[in-house]
Amino acid sequence: MDKPATPYGDTHPTELSTPVPREEVHNRRISCNGFVREDGLYDIEAELTDNKTYPFPTEFRDDVTPDQFIHHMKVRVTVDRDMKVHAAEALTIAGPYAVCPTANDVFDSLVGLTIGPGWRRRVTDAIGGRHGCTHVTELMGVVGTIAYQTRYGEDARQRRLRVGATGMETAKSRSENRASVLANSCIAYAIEED
Repeated sequence: MDKPATPYGDTHPTELSTPVPREEVHNRRISCNGFVREDGLYDIEAELTDNKTYPFPTEFRDDVTPDQFIHHMKVRVTVDRDMKVHAAEALTIAGPYAVCPTANDVFDSLVGLTIGPGWRRRVTDAIGGRHGCTHVTELMGVVGTIAYQTRYGEDARQRRLRVGATGMETAKSRSENRASVLANSCIAYAIEED
């Protein structure tokens, strides 16, 4: 028997409601990947692209056409098991102004910070504002999330490999996760208050 289209069953919606007539004018793509390194650290890489669906003039680049990115940035952040940043690298491939790539000069200010509660505020303090890039700073929220997905997902995978399990983690191990750093991070990890 085939699996349903979603884990919630065949009748669960898979599309948003039908929108009113509209025209797409802006497209942003963000991709983020987590890697386990041979040395035991984790690399998190993210890429952001923006383009418009119409040409528009800029002082720096003349006309930017729909097939060109107005923003194109890549980042790599290396963290350890405690989510402490060991290395940070950013690259601006395309931006609207000549000065945009120089914002990456402060990106290594993330080294020594720890991903966890208050991460976005600490990132903004370290690389945001007048010396940084709004788009690179925004990517750090996604990087933080993927760092957790990578580290804790890999821990669970390694546990299953060690005990020879082939399926999902047990309910008991999931309960243990609730008491971890994921507690109250979303409805699935909500802890009932007394």
